[in-house]
Amino acid sequence: MDININEIARVAGVSIATVSRALNNNGSVKEETRQKIQRIARELNYKPNPIARGLSRKKTDTIGVILPEMVDEFFTEIIRGIDEEAYRTNNYVMVASSYSQRNIVETLLEFMGSGRVDGLILMIPQINDDVSTLIYKSKRPIVLLNNNIKNNKFVSFNINNFQGAYNVVEHLIGHGYQNIAIIQGPEGNIDADERYRGYLQALKNHNLPVQNSLIIPGEFNIKSGYYGFIRLMSQPEKPDAIFTANDMMALGVYEAARTSNIKIPQDVAVVGFDDIFLSRLLSPRLTTIHVPIVELGRKSMRYLLKMINNQVDPKKSYCEELTTGLVIGGSCGCKNSTAPTLF
Repeated sequence: MDININEIARVAGVSIATVSRALNNNGSVKEETRQKIQRIARELNYKPNPIARGLSRKKTDTIGVILPEMVDEFFTEIIRGIDEEAYRTNNYVMVASSYSQRNIVETLLEFMGSGRVDGLILMIPQINDDVSTLIYKSKRPIVLLNNNIKNNKFVSFNINNFQGAYNVVEHLIGHGYQNIAIIQGPEGNIDADERYRGYLQALKNHNLPVQNSLIIPGEFNIKSGYYGFIRLMSQPEKPDAIFTANDMMALGVYEAARTSNIKIPQDVAVVGFDDIFLSRLLSPRLTTIHVPIVELGRKSMRYLLKMINNQVDPKKSYCEELTTGLVIGGSCGCKNSTAPTLF
């Protein structure tokens, strides 16, 4: 039998209003009474009805999350960070995946107009004018993740992709590698664009030429890493090192190297970006850039809840950039590893 606040009020010998105030930590209730009511609620295994609770408080305790097509560990880790913070604060998460700009607009309109969410966390590769206008006019707070908007209108949390890419390419240069290739991410993706920019800047600062034959398009997936490697190693001028713009493509590179009987790092060094769990199982351990993916989700959720609860001005812009860190494995030629031992 589902326990409601009527039953708690009967056992505690108080009014329903007192139970409501005590459970929601609202209003004036004696501390002794509050503790008694909360103890009885626990003993009766009371679970609040989120719909009824939302109607009474004019809140849904639900957060909408719109992410790109969720095909790898990066996005599941973001969701994990968001969900952990939601659980800690007795909120719920409703996740939608966007496949196109039209889909994004439709999803945004549905979330904004349905009244089913108190706020939104939005991560999409590119934000066009239509989406930007919707965000600006939204009556519900919105937090952006890794966005391409270069103005001060919105609230956003971003990863310093440029610096991470610069650091890992500079690490390769420090080994003496001269012909450093890159397998890029998808065209128009802000993460991919910033990582490519970091790659170019590292070459420029160390007076290394940019060779178009060593710049290969990719899609942030295993398949594009696999075929990108085959294409690079089939050229007359082969790279001595490869920067894959994410770890999923590095997995494809390792598989292609294995089937081609090419040794990493003896024949070609390989580095990645993201430090996903699967990359830690590669042999040799992948040198990569650690991204605080879970923390990105947690921080965005914490700030959104502050906006919803008017602890910060929901109309005031705010931007926070999370730093990355170099994780050294053996794939770059290093003998000493900073990577944690898993087994």
